[in-house]
Amino acid sequence: MAFINGPVPEAFERRVTATAREFERDLRQAWPVVEGGAAGLRFSLQDGAQSLVIDIEPAGVRRLGLFELPQLDVRYRFGPGDEAARRALLARLDRAMQKGGG
Repeated sequence: MAFINGPVPEAFERRVTATAREFERDLRQAWPVVEGGAAGLRFSLQDGAQSLVIDIEPAGVRRLGLFELPQLDVRYRFGPGDEAARRALLARLDRAMQKGGG
């Protein structure tokens, strides 16, 4: 979910298709200096004065025919900062973590 037509809120939630380990791998590729990990279901990172805490929670499996796709509920909570800093940080993460598909 991109925030194209409005401001990036200080906190929001997304459902993503990934395991906790896959999410961690992709997040670390996008942002190598990440604290926390999949085992603790929490990550935190810093971009200048802007901080971000990401909590993940397994949300079961989505079945499409024979395919089973693991789901995660991902909660993003930005620390104090302005909307432009939130937007820049989220755009960088989203670009780096984007997966292929139709």
